[in-house]
Amino acid sequence: MSDYQIDRDRMPPRSIATEKPFSRQFFSPINAVQRKIYLKGLIGGCFMVIITIFAVFPIYWGALWKTPQRSLKGWIVDFDGGPVGQAMTTQMVSASSQTKLTLAVMPSNNFPGGPNGLARSVVEQHTWVAVTINPGASERLQASYSSPNPTYDGSDAITVYGAEARNENA
Repeated sequence: MSDYQIDRDRMPPRSIATEKPFSRQFFSPINAVQRKIYLKGLIGGCFMVIITIFAVFPIYWGALWKTPQRSLKGWIVDFDGGPVGQAMTTQMVSASSQTKLTLAVMPSNNFPGGPNGLARSVVEQHTWVAVTINPGASERLQASYSSPNPTYDGSDAITVYGAEARNENA
């Protein structure tokens, strides 16, 4: 028997072009080769996902098995000095007593570069998190109350900087 005849015997009949869509079933003998390829890929892929889950998730869960044993330190810096800065500082300090984050109020003159100097301090790992009440927040809010301004953006009042990839034991 020649190779041509073997391949010709495995080929589906020419009437496949004239068959109605979905006229064959999954376990049809004509689909044996395609079914074998599909199942081999499906089962192999599922097996690889299972192996990946068992290899990676224990590392992930092991890293999260316990919360920090001590409170992480953070700073609140009021560059505004107005009512917005005072209200936010008071509220955040009182709320931090119920979390694993202890916020301390730092004077703005410790950061001569302004909010950028504070961001550098977070990057240099002097603190875990820093909340800044940006300069002029109270004035911008009061100006938007006195004459409504559609361009006023309240999200510019406060900025939060955080060190996410830092070791808690550092």
